[in-house]
Amino acid sequence: MRPFFRAAVLAAACTGALMAGTAIAQYQPPSTVFGSITDQAGPVAAGIPVTAYIGEQLCGTGKTEYTGDGPARVTVYAVNVSSREDKPGCGVDGAAVVIKVGDRTAGHEATWRAGPVRLDITFGNVTPVPIPTFTPAPTRTPTPPGTGTPATTPASGTGTAVPTEVAGTIPAGSPGAGSPIPTLKGGVSSSRPDSSRQLAGDGDGFPLWAVVIIVLGGIAVIGGGVGYAMSRGRHDVDDPGTHTFEPPTDDGV
Repeated sequence: MRPFFRAAVLAAACTGALMAGTAIAQYQPPSTVFGSITDQAGPVAAGIPVTAYIGEQLCGTGKTEYTGDGPARVTVYAVNVSSREDKPGCGVDGAAVVIKVGDRTAGHEATWRAGPVRLDITFGNVTPVPIPTFTPAPTRTPTPPGTGTPATTPASGTGTAVPTEVAGTIPAGSPGAGSPIPTLKGGVSSSRPDSSRQLAGDGDGFPLWAVVIIVLGGIAVIGGGVGYAMSRGRHDVDDPGTHTFEPPTDDGV
């Protein structure tokens, strides 16, 4: 049973390989015949049918088109000519391909081969017109963003002078009344008198040092009174002679 199974698997594998090889061999891309069309009688119109024959077999169709603009406009064509594997009786390497534009046959034949094949067609005593090639527009170099126009510094002596205001004085009723308002760093004026002047006690308002002395004196007086009261209480306890004791009576009272 096992030898038979192995033989069947081997036969199936060989058959699949042969079928795959046959399928690959059958595929052949077409031959694309293209070119310009020039007529001594004048420009060839667009939309005219174009056919390709190999022998008596029709192997491809197309139509004429325009390319270019103005005086550079040219009539062109392109037709895909099938291979023999794609359509029996059609293209094989080296086969002659006859091109017809409408009911007129081109004076030259193309040679079939897979891929593009160029054949410029002429009718009458004219030279084939080349197909214009288009040059891509150059890539524009991006312009870096502007850095702005630098500010112009006015010439010396042309600037506008800023008026200087005279500092005011401290209003009446406030500490340091009548004194100039001191100007802080940066030109900001302050209506508060200088703390160093208050501490110095230059006669502007009640001096701070006097307040401190009064407070300390009050604390000393209060402390002295408390100390004196405490000393008197301790003296009464330690000196019993100051108290009068009566002798006991006969009834023990």
